[in-house]
Amino acid sequence: MKTNFEMPIEWVNEFLELTRNSTIESVCRPEQFIKKMKENTGVIGKLNAWGKTPDSLEKRNPLIVALGDSVTAGHFEWCMEEEKLELFLKGEWQPKAGEIIEITDAREVYHERFRRKLIDLFEQTSVSVINSGIAGDTVIGMWNRLERDVIRYQPDLVLINGAINWGGEGTTEEYKEILRNIIRKILKMTESDIILMTPNMVCPNPLSRGPVRLEERVECIRELAKEEQVCLADTYMIWEAFVKQGHMLTKLLANGINHPTKAGHEVYALVLMKLIE
Repeated sequence: MKTNFEMPIEWVNEFLELTRNSTIESVCRPEQFIKKMKENTGVIGKLNAWGKTPDSLEKRNPLIVALGDSVTAGHFEWCMEEEKLELFLKGEWQPKAGEIIEITDAREVYHERFRRKLIDLFEQTSVSVINSGIAGDTVIGMWNRLERDVIRYQPDLVLINGAINWGGEGTTEEYKEILRNIIRKILKMTESDIILMTPNMVCPNPLSRGPVRLEERVECIRELAKEEQVCLADTYMIWEAFVKQGHMLTKLLANGINHPTKAGHEVYALVLMKLIE
């Protein structure tokens, strides 16, 4: 399925221009990953200036894992009748198995856009992305599936984008500690660089079981990047600046709640590239 929803074209251009002209603050860059992108050129060691790995294997093509929720999974606008949508948002109707309620378009998701930008920059290197985004998931679920969906792949870079779903699950402090545990386990059990991502802005979610308080979680992510000395891709900062210019938030979201449009995903990718270039 392909997403067809987009904000007004003049807004798209303004949003992307704002992103390109913005400075992103991060305590570090994913230096190990950048080094691998430069050196792992997809040829055998005797044809590669950097040779083989320390254990005498041919260098592996770099691998990224994107861990997150529906935004990472690639979910966009609703695709059901308005009457059903109203009932669904009220909790009065549930889809049957296999019934599609929203567009999923993996071609347009931010980490696929990021991958394409990487191969434009590092033209000799093939890089793959594993999409470990699951719609509706929270950091609790991400912690529970961390071994299966991240660690077993032994990635070179992990993107963590998991802030939009959190309400009745716990306090902001509990959110921060679970996210901290995720970071530490990845650092302990892999040799991966980590990029913590702040989310896009959201509107109130009728399906949420508690208060939004997204701004609090954004601050937690910024604090954790400094405390754990991992990279920060602060996308929320860009969204906040754009909305303050007078752009209506609901028109920036494909489902009117929390899924960015294609332009919003491009903003994510541009912010990620600021840590690479």
